[in-house]
Amino acid sequence: MALPSSPPLPPEVTEDIDIPSSPPLLPTSAALPALPNRKRPLPDYDNNISSDPLFSEDPSEAEDQTEYEQPKRKRMVKGPWWTLGRKSSQQSAPRPKEDFRNADSGVWLGSDESIDSLLNNARDLNVAERIPTSSIAVHPPPLSQGERVAVSAIAGCLEAGRDAVDLSALGLEQLSSETLKPLHQLILQSHSTLTEPPSEDEFVALTPSIKLFLARNQLRSLPAELFRLENVTVLSLRSNDLTELPYAIARLRNLKELNIAGNNIRWLPWELMRFLERQEDGRRIIVRPNPLIEPTRIEGPSPLSGLAIQTNNEDLSRWSDTKEYYEGLRRSCMEHGPLNIRAELELRLKYGRLLRIQYLQEASRAGREVSLGPEELIYLASSAIRWYHVDGKPLQKPRQDQDLHQATLNPLNDAPEISGSSFAPSLFELASRSVQKEFDLQDVPADIPSTVKLALGAAVRGLEVGNQTCSTCARAFITARAEWIEYWHSGSPSQTDLKQEDILPFLRKVCSWRCAVPTAAGEFRC
Repeated sequence: MALPSSPPLPPEVTEDIDIPSSPPLLPTSAALPALPNRKRPLPDYDNNISSDPLFSEDPSEAEDQTEYEQPKRKRMVKGPWWTLGRKSSQQSAPRPKEDFRNADSGVWLGSDESIDSLLNNARDLNVAERIPTSSIAVHPPPLSQGERVAVSAIAGCLEAGRDAVDLSALGLEQLSSETLKPLHQLILQSHSTLTEPPSEDEFVALTPSIKLFLARNQLRSLPAELFRLENVTVLSLRSNDLTELPYAIARLRNLKELNIAGNNIRWLPWELMRFLERQEDGRRIIVRPNPLIEPTRIEGPSPLSGLAIQTNNEDLSRWSDTKEYYEGLRRSCMEHGPLNIRAELELRLKYGRLLRIQYLQEASRAGREVSLGPEELIYLASSAIRWYHVDGKPLQKPRQDQDLHQATLNPLNDAPEISGSSFAPSLFELASRSVQKEFDLQDVPADIPSTVKLALGAAVRGLEVGNQTCSTCARAFITARAEWIEYWHSGSPSQTDLKQEDILPFLRKVCSWRCAVPTAAGEFRC
């Protein structure tokens, strides 16, 4: 049964009305009454043609019947919208037409006007407020030929998945951090090309063990990005022009082999001591040849060779016996005359070996497992401590005949009065840390005191590689309060005489006068 699309009409309606099949047409426009013209007449602007947009200054857009009875002409403003407030508050003189076109037109053609004149006009047009300073491109200095080759070599290692990065003999005088940054993305090559499933031995991690070779260049400094590559296991800096090894070398925790031979390095950072202590893990460091400073002149036969010195290790059962034995040995040597620095160093070497042997014997009896490296580390002597004010100025000027690096038996002879000092950082140190966190230190003013400039320079280095830590209390600092050189023996335990090539100088820095405590005689590291 078909249903109607609409309800049926009553019978009485359908009989008298003829329902059309479509709605009736609207009457023509001639039959309608004329509507009032509400369009307001605009003035003729044919004589004021410009590429600038035209807009209304009236903020209200109310449409009232009374306004249409008497049309109101809005004041039309010519020019960019951002100059509206400036024009209304300050009536400036009209500018030439070409100035507006050069500064605000859609396309700027610089054929007739230079960029200098455009920037001068921009000051009046307030254009500088619309352009953020960060959008202005600063072009880095051009790379040298050697660094371009280094960039290409690193890109090749990333593409092939090789962890051996050879940048040797490229004539590099400097190496930027941007060049080394892509090494963070280096991963090893996977086994995607194998036709058969790999064995259990071939399932290895894809984390690379970067081997970076920078030998035979002219590098005078190392980029900060190098010490952020925690996956570096081999670092070769052989045959460069380095004068010091940065303290940030301690950030390379996975480093297994370090070669710094053939440079101009005079001492090692104290942070490298940790690297030498764990040589049992297969770590290896090559330091010489380098012009390392010496504690004293060591040449010819030992001054103790003609003395009857016997050490019976079996009779040494307690620490106090060992110290008394060393003191008695020293007194017996002084009976033949006063001892020079070299004789004192050799006696301290014997004393440190006795303490080391006793420690190993006690560890063996207690059942403790002690891992020994191929070389022993025994403290010999320190240089005189150099003291500094809170701002880094030296407390005392050294004498002209004073050798600051020569070993001495009493490094605390010229120590200041430190009874009233504390381990707390100074106000200058706290201010330096605050500046380091809150301000941009890239542009340091030239008219500031030299001590402040040095402190800001240290703060900048701390931002790049981290602040230096105190060699005594391990707290971070920016300005050191004291520093000195410590000489350690690093050689074979079977060697009897002291040799110059087995002595390593380490530079220690501390955060307070209280922390300026040299190592005690007889100290050793396993």
